[in-house]
Amino acid sequence: MADDNNLRRAWLRGYRQGDVELAVARATLTQEQLQHELEATRARANAMQTEITELHRRFETFRKRETELTTAIDEVRERRDQLERDSTSRAQQIVSEAEHRAAALRTEGLRQVGELQQQVEQLLGLRAGLSAALKRVTQDISDSLDRLAAAPARAVEQIQPHQPHEPSTDDVHERFARWSDTES
Repeated sequence: MADDNNLRRAWLRGYRQGDVELAVARATLTQEQLQHELEATRARANAMQTEITELHRRFETFRKRETELTTAIDEVRERRDQLERDSTSRAQQIVSEAEHRAAALRTEGLRQVGELQQQVEQLLGLRAGLSAALKRVTQDISDSLDRLAAAPARAVEQIQPHQPHEPSTDDVHERFARWSDTES
């Protein structure tokens, strides 16, 4: 101890009793002070240990939460990927159906255009036939008028009435045959 130097020697018996008692009292106070500091330090250590334990508990809670969130994110990613695959597949299916439908419509349109072309060609043929028939009729009328103009004028009385006869079916067909399409 550092206080050994302050102890004075007594005449035959070692150190003076007052100095020893004072040193003992000082040592007791120092010991009590150290004991209080030790208890305070232990209390702080216990508080720190409690805080460390609480931090470890919170850390574990956060770690569990992180694991749960990571799992949830992975599930969401997997669901997103599945939805992307499904939507891509559905989009390809829709596009394929649309292309097939467009091809069918195009084929149907081309078929209808072909039919219309045939009808137009038939109508043009009928028109040509009708034009030719009208020309023949016009020519026949013109020829008949020319024959009438060239024939000598006869009185109506001189013409012998003849019996009206009904034309035969062959005569009718023959007269109408010149206006039909078969000659054009």
